[in-house]
Amino acid sequence: MKKLLLSLSALVLVGSSFAQQRKVLVESFSQASCGPCAAQNPAMETLLAANPTKAVAIKYQVSWPGYDPMYLHNSAEINTRVSYYGISGVPDRVLDGTNQDATQANIDNRYAVASPINMTISHTINPGFATADVTVTISAPGVWNPANTVLHVGMVEKTISFASAPGSNGETEFHNVMRKMLSGWTGNAVVASNFASAGGSQTFTFSNVTIPSYIYDLNELGFVAWVQNTSTKEVFQANMSEPIALSNYGIVQSVAVPEGYSCANTISGATGTVLNQGNTAITTATINYSLNGGAAQTIPYTGNLAPGATYNFSIPTLNVTTSGTQVISSYLTNINGSGLTNPIGTATTTFSRVTANGAVGAFVQNFSNASFPYNNYYVTSPTGDNWVRSTANTGCLKYNNYAYASGKNGETYLAPVDLSSNTNKSMKFDVAYAQYQAENDKLDVLVSTDCGATWTNVYTKQGANLSTVPAQTASFTPTSAAQWRNETVDLTAYGSANKLIVKFKATSAYGNNLYVDNINIGGSLGIDEEDLMKVNIFPNPASDVINVAFEAENADYAIAIIDLQGRTVASQFHSNLTGEQTISFPVSELAKGSYIVNISTGGMTHTQNIVIR
Repeated sequence: MKKLLLSLSALVLVGSSFAQQRKVLVESFSQASCGPCAAQNPAMETLLAANPTKAVAIKYQVSWPGYDPMYLHNSAEINTRVSYYGISGVPDRVLDGTNQDATQANIDNRYAVASPINMTISHTINPGFATADVTVTISAPGVWNPANTVLHVGMVEKTISFASAPGSNGETEFHNVMRKMLSGWTGNAVVASNFASAGGSQTFTFSNVTIPSYIYDLNELGFVAWVQNTSTKEVFQANMSEPIALSNYGIVQSVAVPEGYSCANTISGATGTVLNQGNTAITTATINYSLNGGAAQTIPYTGNLAPGATYNFSIPTLNVTTSGTQVISSYLTNINGSGLTNPIGTATTTFSRVTANGAVGAFVQNFSNASFPYNNYYVTSPTGDNWVRSTANTGCLKYNNYAYASGKNGETYLAPVDLSSNTNKSMKFDVAYAQYQAENDKLDVLVSTDCGATWTNVYTKQGANLSTVPAQTASFTPTSAAQWRNETVDLTAYGSANKLIVKFKATSAYGNNLYVDNINIGGSLGIDEEDLMKVNIFPNPASDVINVAFEAENADYAIAIIDLQGRTVASQFHSNLTGEQTISFPVSELAKGSYIVNISTGGMTHTQNIVIR
């Protein structure tokens, strides 16, 4: 238990006739992927709710141990506060500038220490809902001589609610989250001359403060102010301007398209949802929508949308003239005849349109170009947990299972390939992966011959089957060629496709990092790889038994049947095989459906689909 430290000035003030009642500033440090945070935060919120007149709360969502979107919104200011207090673990609390446990006793003890000042704070949301005005007044009934003292004002969201946990610790509700500091961490100087006489005061006015686009709910927007000595870190006073009810306010809650990937010249079936987030019914409004920032088109709304209610609308067919990522935006104007034309409550969605024909000849990608994603590639994730380019191995793809919560997934679509132009109907790629302990992070490779309308899984591995190095608890980055494994996937079944699309899909189990590099579709193979490719699996489809026939080269061979969930359902290992081989597997007890057969030898893997019926 850390001891409560009080400055000499605070002790002297206890006996002063000008002593004022303080509110205790409780600064919390937490994270959406921190297990202990999820365990302790509910009790913390109960404590704060029991002390509305004694304590003011502000919370910083930090960078570790995993993914947290609220940290990413304002990482620089959060990092500065972490450094200021020397925070090294979460959860952690600071009361009035002193790092200590947030308990009822500690709040009461600090609350009993009088303050030299009073402070008021208020705010308004300006017409158009894009900016706010904030006013803070500090007053001292007695003479006060502040030194190295500043006013800090933080924009907070009192409650942020997610439909599903954004991180890995299961938390879906977050309170008093700092979103932006109005003057950074420099703050605004509290000038001693203003308090040289009894009854002195200083007023701070913040006009037209921009409300960031990442604010989740404007109805939860408040402002926390506190006066702090930057040298001793002691906080003299704190207060909060609570969220205010908004009239004639609504947002476009979401915009959606039926497909995230398209080869068409138009996009049809896009929809949106309007949410009334104000405290008055919306009877009229203009719904605006645009493609790629072009001229906005409008849809009039007339009705009676009650507070909290939603309205679904359809966006007419849009002409798509360019290739690559497309952005549809939608927002409201002129709510209830307000005449406001600035965008209110903007929502966006993206999709990718590919106009290119399949690349003729070998497709080779080593990710050495830093400008990822490349032309006619598509990177997507339902929750923003995307594949990224890593500088490891002079450039490769990385999926951050180390940070992404279990169940999160991301996909990378390669540019289309004309496989019909190649004599080699196969794909090679390198993979590197370490488990954290025993997690089953998963890699799937899927192909489509109809521009993503349907997909077939041609490769799946997870956990120990995917690993190329032993498990480790440190974040894994491959540092040598020995930590990579080359994989070969048979694409003969798709050999006539002139616009084959291949996607790599990663699914996190909150384990460790996964890397993919040196993708080669239709390129030349080495002699050993050509031999390995001479595999015949029959019958296919099968109902009783499958036979794996190949020419062995005095080597060890591991053969496995894997279901589409990445589970090994049958396997055999054979040592020192030479010459023609036929390995049989009974399959009558397997569930009907698609499976993948892996044949591995000498650091290479051949993959082929089979069907059990």
